[in-house]
Order: sequence, then structure tokens, then C-alpha cells
Amino acid sequence: MFIGIDIGGSSIKGAVISSGGDWLHFTSTATAKTKDVIVDDILSLISILVKSQNATLSDITATGIGSAGSLDRDTGTIISIPNIPALSDFPLSSRISERTGSPVYLENDAKVAVEAEMWKGNGSRYTNWILLTLGTGIGGGAIIDGKLYTGQHGSAAEFGHTTIKFDGINCPCGSTGCLEQYASAAAVVRMTREHLKLHPDSTLNTSAQSGKLDAEMIYIEAMRGDGCASEVMQMTGSYLGIGIANLVNIFNPEAVIIGGGLSGAYELLLPVIRETVHQRALPGMREDIDYHVISEPTKAPAFGAAHIAMKYTHNSK
Repeated sequence: MFIGIDIGGSSIKGAVISSGGDWLHFTSTATAKTKDVIVDDILSLISILVKSQNATLSDITATGIGSAGSLDRDTGTIISIPNIPALSDFPLSSRISERTGSPVYLENDAKVAVEAEMWKGNGSRYTNWILLTLGTGIGGGAIIDGKLYTGQHGSAAEFGHTTIKFDGINCPCGSTGCLEQYASAAAVVRMTREHLKLHPDSTLNTSAQSGKLDAEMIYIEAMRGDGCASEVMQMTGSYLGIGIANLVNIFNPEAVIIGGGLSGAYELLLPVIRETVHQRALPGMREDIDYHVISEPTKAPAFGAAHIAMKYTHNSK
């Protein structure tokens, strides 16, 4: 069996697949703040997944881990991860491998989402396509001629750290005006807090004052017609459209697929994204693009990480 772990800014997900590629079990936990606790939590998830199959650690063939940030796949090291700084410059693969006794393969979190979508989702229908994962931050992946493009060290397609405002908001990555500062789940919450002062009658004020405001709550209220939430989702769609238009001009994709927690707002975001891409992308590239939401947005990346572990294992034989 193969284990998959997906590390996000808000939660860590785990999945197990059979040697034949069947999806078997899924579980998750909140993301901790320190690396030792994160490692312990990953090991706890692995233990839960193994026990779900009445198996032991010795039955694990390999584990795949998807992580945000820039990575060195060859050494299994997370180089920099702005949304989980405790894991920066950390050899995660070796730390997990020494406890499980089996190989651990590290990959970018958006790439494991791409892997799942290419394997069992809408991406299987196309040869050239891109995916954006909208979570605490924004990740991405590109399929070129049917193959995942990973770059020199496996960190290619950091779409969330492309600049859409040269003099914009400071980003934890060290740059300014990054897409994820305007169109991630965290950005949606920040922009809502900024705009609530203009909307004293918004249903979101109570949640904001209690500290329980989150992106899902905001897009649900937007669907119900809340003025503040609707404005924020409109802005988010416009910013995403700008970022995607840039990617369309670079990759000329057949399809754009949206994943991550904010993909729940897909119906709200898509019309604005389409309109903005049509306004900003080049003629001849902006036409004939299919748009989709990722299949199983919560679970798919973890299963994709397990599938990557399976592929690496087979390729090494």
C-alpha cells in the first residue's frame, strides 16, 4: 500500500491507496505551528491510515508528501514555505522515512493535486492544462504535452507568487503584490475585514467580531446576497482572472482547473474569471478554454501524493 500526505496551511490530510491504485481511506488534522508537532501529526495520520487497513508500518511500500513552498525533491527538503515557516529548511522526507522504515517522496502540494486530477479527474481529458489550488495560499501546476512540468528542483509553477501588483501588499515570500495576497482564502478573509466597515448591516460583522470569520462563510453569504461578501468575491474573481490571463498567455492551455478550499466558490468566481481572462489574454489564446473545478477538492491531493509515491517506486525498479 501507498500513503499520501497533503500539507496545507490550515490542515494536513492523509490518504492510503492499494498497490492497484484503489482509494481506500482518508483522514485529516489541523496544521500545527512547530515542526516537531507537525512531524508527530503526520506520523499519527500514517498510523491511522495503516490501522484502517488492519496493517502495520512494514506494509507501507512508500509515502508521498505534498507540501507548499519551494522544495528540493532530491534531498526531500522543504526550502521555504511562507505559510508554515516552521518547516522551512527542513529535511521532512528523511525525518518521516526514519520513523516509517520506507521511502518518502516530497513533491509540491499543487503538483500532487495535479497528479490526482490527471489520474482520475477532469485533467485526464486534456494534454495541455493548468491547475490553481486556492487555499491559505495559492499553488499551481502545469501539464505540458501530457506531462507534469516540475522545473529544475520540483518547484515550478508557483502561480501564487506571480506578481499582479508591482507595488502591492507585502508577501511572506519576500516579494510584493503576489497573486495569493489578493485571491487566496486568507486574502478573502482579509479583504472582507477591510470592507466590513463600509457594510455595518452585513451578516458577517458578528462572525468577524468573534474571530470566527473564514472564506467558506464569506462565499456562502455571498451566495445568499450579502453585499460585503458579494463585493469581496467579485474582487477575488477579478484578481484571479488577471493571474489566469497571464498564465493563459504563457501556457495557451486547453483547460483551467480550480482546486483548493476556495473552489467551493467556483460558481461565484467563474463568470468574473471568464470575463477578465477574455479582456486581458491575447486573442487566439483566450478562446476555447474549458474551465472546471477539481474532482474531490479536499481529498484528491492526498490521494495524488500516494499515487506519486507509487509512480516513483515503479520507476525506480
